[in-house]
Amino acid sequence: MNENNNANEYENSPPFYPEILDQLVAQITSVAALDFSKKISNLKGDGSALDTVALGLNMLCEELEDSVVSRDKLEEKNTELERVISRMNQFQYALNSSSIVVTTDLKGNITYLNDKFCEISKYKRDELLGQTYNVVDSGHHSIHFWKEMWQTIGQGKLWTNEIKERAKDGSFYWVNMTIVPFLGLDQKPYQYMVVSRDITAIKELDQRILNSIILAQEKDRELFAEDLHEGVAQSLAALMLQIGIIELKIKELADVDLKSSVASIKRYIQESIENTRSMATELMPRTMMKYGIEPSLKLFVTRLQQHLGGNVDFVCSINNPKQIEKDVEITVYRAVVAVLNTMYKTEPSKMSIDMKSGQQFTTNIEIYYKKKSKAVSLLNFDEQIKRIQLQGGFMSVNNNFSNKVLVKIEFSTPEIVNF
Repeated sequence: MNENNNANEYENSPPFYPEILDQLVAQITSVAALDFSKKISNLKGDGSALDTVALGLNMLCEELEDSVVSRDKLEEKNTELERVISRMNQFQYALNSSSIVVTTDLKGNITYLNDKFCEISKYKRDELLGQTYNVVDSGHHSIHFWKEMWQTIGQGKLWTNEIKERAKDGSFYWVNMTIVPFLGLDQKPYQYMVVSRDITAIKELDQRILNSIILAQEKDRELFAEDLHEGVAQSLAALMLQIGIIELKIKELADVDLKSSVASIKRYIQESIENTRSMATELMPRTMMKYGIEPSLKLFVTRLQQHLGGNVDFVCSINNPKQIEKDVEITVYRAVVAVLNTMYKTEPSKMSIDMKSGQQFTTNIEIYYKKKSKAVSLLNFDEQIKRIQLQGGFMSVNNNFSNKVLVKIEFSTPEIVNF
């Protein structure tokens, strides 16, 4: 009875397909090797156990194949990220090896620094972290200089310039500095990276060349002034004595024309003597070399007042003359004289000079006109501007007023910290 039943069940069961079994073995082998691309084909769909297993295995392989694709993409992205990180590390190594690198917050507080910054500034790392960049400020650059820097980087723009800084031991060094603002999603800076290159040797060479040129110029001025004062002026003075003798000899004569001619010659010689001495004083004011800029400019302004009818005002309040370097005094004197001589030719109604020192050594020159102010640009004073900049100062010319021109010269004093 049982044998008959088993025979009937076998006869009624779905057919057995050896080829499906072979494909199943091959697919399972591929799955074991993490290859999910193989699929069993020619499924009968007859509901047999083998057919059902094959169908389920096909579905599993499809799901696993999608997972493997995603994993491959992830591994590809990870590989790409590793390459980017590697390049960044290489870039950082190159940057740290060749440059001084510092990052600061929005207030200038140091949040990161590399070894080269410690090396050049002679500070230890823990002495710099958390400090503002003021710690290495030399006081060489003007407040206007730093205001322009903060305005630029505050707008998210790159800023580059040459900076003189002070090390812990008091020595000075120069760097070519670039400040890079890091911008957030709102396009506003959230931190700054300061990348600098040591240019001390170059600047020292430039300064030696500049000083030798300035020294040669000042020496030439002094020699020329000496020739004018001791040579031409003295010769004119001797000529004036001769004219005086002639004047006495013709005093009793009735020749009016002759007396008038002699008087004219005398006036001309006297004017020439005054002009010669004025030129000599402009070229090398002896008072400035001994007493400073204030008395020298007072003498110059006094002579200028004679031509402008007294419409030249000079106010000076220098708290500590020794605080101002002699080179800076000479530079400012040259610039002020150049400005006044140039602007005098534009026929102003009044000129005013206001000079003072404290946290800054500033000179404001205001030139007034009865009508619209004359067109004056920085090009008129290019030589003076360059010389002032090389000394660490700032000079500007503003003629945007209706009836005046404003010239501003500014130097920071050594005690001031500007960053």
